[in-house]
Amino acid sequence: MEAYGFSANRKSKKLGFHYYKDAGHFDDPSLDYWLPKLQAAGTSWLVIYAPDNSEIPENFIIRLREVRIEPIIVLNYAISEPPSPQIFQQRMAYYHSIGIHMVQFFNRPNMRSSWSAEDWVKPGLVTRFIRKFADYATICVREKVIPLFPLLEPGGDYWDLAFLRSSIKQIRKEFSESLLSNMVFSASACLNKNLLSWNEAGPSGYPPAAPYAEGVVDHRGFYLFQWYEEILSKEIGKNVPLLLMDAGLWDAKAGIFDVVTRESKQQYLNILNLLQDVTLRSSGKIPSYVLSCCVYKLPSTESLSAAVPSGSEAADGLYAFGTKNPEDDISFPEKVNRFLRKLSISNLLQMIKKVGTNIATNIQYAGRYVFQGGSLKEYFLLPEVSSLFTEDQMNTIRQYIKIHKCTSGNDLNEALASKNVIMIDDQALYPAYMLRQLQDRGCDVHTVSLQTQGD
Repeated sequence: MEAYGFSANRKSKKLGFHYYKDAGHFDDPSLDYWLPKLQAAGTSWLVIYAPDNSEIPENFIIRLREVRIEPIIVLNYAISEPPSPQIFQQRMAYYHSIGIHMVQFFNRPNMRSSWSAEDWVKPGLVTRFIRKFADYATICVREKVIPLFPLLEPGGDYWDLAFLRSSIKQIRKEFSESLLSNMVFSASACLNKNLLSWNEAGPSGYPPAAPYAEGVVDHRGFYLFQWYEEILSKEIGKNVPLLLMDAGLWDAKAGIFDVVTRESKQQYLNILNLLQDVTLRSSGKIPSYVLSCCVYKLPSTESLSAAVPSGSEAADGLYAFGTKNPEDDISFPEKVNRFLRKLSISNLLQMIKKVGTNIATNIQYAGRYVFQGGSLKEYFLLPEVSSLFTEDQMNTIRQYIKIHKCTSGNDLNEALASKNVIMIDDQALYPAYMLRQLQDRGCDVHTVSLQTQGD
């Protein structure tokens, strides 16, 4: 890997994050907003999902690399309908030219949904997959880009431990050792509604887990990498580098609503503390063969407070926006009262002249907050293009609104006056400024997916 100009040891930190899964956040304003937060969290890696029909802008990659954040590109290719080798080679040549070192594709090949129905039922699934993957991985190596072995779904329709073991055997049988030596493996560190310590003891700490058994400790959880590494080292004969992805994702099968529970938030913070070596138990630390641990999702003020070292002047100055404001403990109605007491007539007239009718709208919603006893309901912020949704998607939205009894609409001011804001998880549906205003106001933003599992 050193021959490609990439050194896994250029930083001791392993912390990474997953960026948005849409093409609407590769603009400069989005990066202006997120780059300081990523730097403040000590980010060394960023998982970036490439658009299907376009490339990630060069300037976006350059700005990340200027602050020593290593991009990991994920390509959403269908295994049964991949691009032509010629088009793929052109794409790899482009990514190499702008400084990309790692690319991942054909994710979750052990899932039925990743294949066409016809291809899934054909015999020799692993053999057929490895031959196809090797063709494209060889192109990566030729273009001096490191191919990542795809993520496997923990458990999966085809048991992932068996799929991984068979894959390594197949690569060694049919392809040269040079392909293995130029690959990096990955593992899904989803929590699956389990505590962080669920599978920490590794394969040696538990009786052999029977595939698809219920109610017993198995490999599915954050420490999945220990189970994968045992297979890899046995089949290859040495420790091999691993990337952890989707770390802290509470439950990938929880349903269509991306609602973060209090327990999942705590486990998310535990992972950040572990990555920053804040943990008191040395047994839980992440080994050196794990190059990175990319956390799902982007850093919040809460995660920054856990990830940022405290007590140094440099840290306090750099991460000041992540610290608590003394006025945070003051209720919103009291803040309104203090604000109004400070206003003189002349100041108010100047403000009205400056912001026009917006001040009237803001006072309207601030007043509604006060008269409702300081507690606005949940607000479902609908995008302007909601008319394009299918009837099934609209039924999903109606179901959420009915169950949670929340107000809905596409009024940003109404959303800004609410503590809890619900949005569709495709951020391309909303203007870039909208999310920034919600986050600056301190709204707790949750997302609802309109896609079925496996999409």
